[in-house]
Amino acid sequence: MLLIWTCVTLLSLLAFFHLVVGVSNDAVNFLNSAIGSRIASRRAVLWTAGAGLLIGTFFSGGMMEVVRNGVINPNSLHLSDLLIVFVAVSIINVIVIDAYNSIGFPTSTTIAVIFSLIGGGLAVVMMKGAETGMAYSGFINTDRIFLIFAGILVSILMAFVMGAVVQFVTRLIFTFQYQGRFTLLFAFGGAFAFTAILFLIFKKGVGGVIWEEHFNTFVELTLMDVLIPTFIIIFFVLWGLGTLIKIDIPRLVVFFGTFALALSFAANDLVNFIGLPLTGIESFKEFLNTPGADINTFSLHFLDNDWIRGHHFQDGIYMTFFVLAGAIMMITVFYSKKSRSVTETEVYLGRQAPGYEQFEPSPTSRLLVRRFLSMYQKVEAWLPAPVHNFISARFARSVVPERHAGTDELVYFDTVRATVNLVVAVLLISVGTYLRFPLSTTFVVFMVSMGTSFADQAWGRESAVYRISGVLSVLGGWFITALTGFLGAFIFTLLIWWGGWVMALVLFALMILTLIGTTRYHHRKQQQIETQRQGFINEQAESVEWLRETGSENVRKQLLEISKIYFLIINGLIDENLKQLREAVQKSELLQQAVKNHKEELFRTYSKLPDEVQDAGHLFVQALDYLTELSNTLSIVAPLVYSHVENQHKGLTNVQQDDLSVILDEVTSYLNFVIHFEKEKRFDALAELKTRQRILIDTIEEYRLEQIRRIRSGEGKTRVNVIYMELLGETKNMLIYCHNLFQALREFYIHSGNKT
Repeated sequence: MLLIWTCVTLLSLLAFFHLVVGVSNDAVNFLNSAIGSRIASRRAVLWTAGAGLLIGTFFSGGMMEVVRNGVINPNSLHLSDLLIVFVAVSIINVIVIDAYNSIGFPTSTTIAVIFSLIGGGLAVVMMKGAETGMAYSGFINTDRIFLIFAGILVSILMAFVMGAVVQFVTRLIFTFQYQGRFTLLFAFGGAFAFTAILFLIFKKGVGGVIWEEHFNTFVELTLMDVLIPTFIIIFFVLWGLGTLIKIDIPRLVVFFGTFALALSFAANDLVNFIGLPLTGIESFKEFLNTPGADINTFSLHFLDNDWIRGHHFQDGIYMTFFVLAGAIMMITVFYSKKSRSVTETEVYLGRQAPGYEQFEPSPTSRLLVRRFLSMYQKVEAWLPAPVHNFISARFARSVVPERHAGTDELVYFDTVRATVNLVVAVLLISVGTYLRFPLSTTFVVFMVSMGTSFADQAWGRESAVYRISGVLSVLGGWFITALTGFLGAFIFTLLIWWGGWVMALVLFALMILTLIGTTRYHHRKQQQIETQRQGFINEQAESVEWLRETGSENVRKQLLEISKIYFLIINGLIDENLKQLREAVQKSELLQQAVKNHKEELFRTYSKLPDEVQDAGHLFVQALDYLTELSNTLSIVAPLVYSHVENQHKGLTNVQQDDLSVILDEVTSYLNFVIHFEKEKRFDALAELKTRQRILIDTIEEYRLEQIRRIRSGEGKTRVNVIYMELLGETKNMLIYCHNLFQALREFYIHSGNKT
C-alpha cells in the first residue's frame, strides 16, 4: 500500500513538472507566427495565447481517453501495475522534454508520451506475461500505434509541401510590397482563414470534445449551410475594416490564429501532461470506493468507459486540476526562458534575413542543396524568359530588414507568411482530425513553417546548408525522443517494479537533479549564443557612427575576452588545471565565431555607409582582420595546451613557469592599456604602446634563447618544450596583431573625420 500512496503523490507532483517542461516546448506551435512577424509586443502576443490556453483547458476532458485506453489496455492491468508505469513514464518524459528545452529544440510531446507508454507496457509484459500467458498485443494497442507512427511520417512531407506550395502562390499574388494594397483580396483570404480557424476551434477544440457524435452529424448535414454564411459575413466585415480604417487584415488573422491554436493545443495536448496523473488519481479513487478491493487484483476495466468526457465538469478534483493546469501554462508561457529558446530556434530557421546561424552544415544538407541548385538551374533554363522575369519581379523585396514600429525589433518574416503558416497548419490539423487521421501538432506546425520559409526564398545560398541542417536535426530529434522515451520508460518501470517506493523516490530525486543541471547548462548556453549573436543586433546601422561607437565597443569586448582566454591558457598550463583549459578552448571557439559575425555584419552595413566615409571603412575592416588573427592565435594554442594536460604529459619546469608568469602579467597589462586607450580615444599613445610592445617582444626573445640553451644542455622533456616554445611564438604574434589593430583603429578615426 505504501507503493500506491507514493505513486499517487509523485504523480500529483509530476503533473506540475510535466506541465512546465511540456508547455515550454509546445508553446512554439502557437507562438511562432506571431513572434516571428512581430504583430505586436511579445507581452500582447503572450496574453492572446494565454487566453486561448486558459479557455482550451476546460475542453480537454475527452482527450484523456488517449492515456486511459488509447495505448495500454487497462483490462490487462492491476492498479499497482498502472501506477508504476505512469510514474516511470512521467519521470522520463520530464527528463527528455526538458533536455530538448535546454538545447532549444522543438519536439513532439505526443510522441514522447505514446512511446514511453509502449516502453512501460513492454516492461509489464516481461514481468507479468509469463504469469498470465498474455501476449504483448493484449497489453498494448499495437494497431493504433502503427497508425499513429505512419500518420506522423506522412504528415512531415505533406505539411512541408503544402506550406511551400501555398506560400509560393500567395507570394505570387501579394508580393513582398503588399502594404496598403490588395484590400479586397486580403478580405477574401482573411475570411477564408477566419472560417477555417473557427472550424478548428469547434471541431478539434470544443465541439469534438463535448458533443462529438452530435457535432459530426451536424457537420455532415449542415456544413455548407453554416460555413458559407460565416465566410460571407466575415468577408464584408474585414473588407469594411480594411477600406474604412485601413486595418492590417493579415495581422488580425495572425492574432486570432494564435488564440485558436493555443486553445486547440490546450484542448488536445493537455492530455500529454496531466492525463497520466488524472488517470492514476481516478483509478485510486475508484479503488478506495470499492469495498474489500485488493491492490494486486483490483481491475481497471472502468477505464474503458468514456465517463470523463461528459462528467469532468461535475468532478471537483478534475476541475481543480484543469484550473491549476491553465494557470501554470499561462505563467510558464510568460516566464519560461527555455520556451523562448525553443521559439527562437524555430523562428531563426525560418527568418527572411541572413544572420547568425545556430546549426553547422552537415554532409546531408550540403548534398541536398547541391542537388536542388542543379535542379533549379535546369528549371530556370527551361522556363520562358517572360515567366522567369515575372516570378522574379513578384519575389523582389527590400534589402533593409523591416522593424516593428513599437519595439525596434527585427521582423523575421511578414504577416503574409505568418498568415499562411497558421491557416495551412489549421487546415491540415482540422482535416486530419475530421478524417480521424493521426497527426502530431508539432510536426505539422513546424514543417509548414519550414515549407513557407523555403518557398519565400528565405533559404538563400548563403544560409541554405545551415537551415536544412537545422531542420534535419530537429526531425532527427523527434525520432530520438521516441527511442529515448521508449527505453527510459522500459528501464524505469523495471527499476520501480523491483525497487518499490524507494526506487520511485530515487528516480524522482534524479529527475530534480537533472532539471537543476539542465537549467544551469541552458543559462551558460544562452550566454554563449548571445555572444555569437551580438554581431547581428545592429543591422539597422546606416552611418559611420555605428562603426565609431557600437563597432568599437564590440572590438573592446573581444579584446577583453582575448585577455581572459590568454590568462586561462597560461594559468591553466602552470597549474595543470584541466577545467580552466577546457573553458579556454570553448571560449576561443566562441570568440572566433563572434569575430566572424562582427565582420559579416560590417560587410552588410558597409554598403549603407555614406559615400564620403566608405573609403575610411576599409580601415575598420583591416582592424577586424587583425582581431581575427588574434582570435586564430588563441584557437591554435588553447587546444594544444589542453591536449597536453589532458594526456597527463609532464608539466612545465620551475624556470618555464616563472617565465610564463612574467609574460602573463605583462601581456595582460598591455592588453588592458590597449582597451583603455581605445575607449578614451587616446590614439596619441601609439608610440607608448609601441615601446611597451618592443620591450615585451625582447623579453620573449630572451626567454626563447634561454630555452634553446636548456634544450641543448639536455634539460626538460621534448613535449613540454614544444608547448612552451609555441606559447612564446604565438604570444609574440599576439603583440604584433594587437599593436596593428590599435594603429588601424587610429587611422580609421582620422580618415572618418576625427582628428586625434
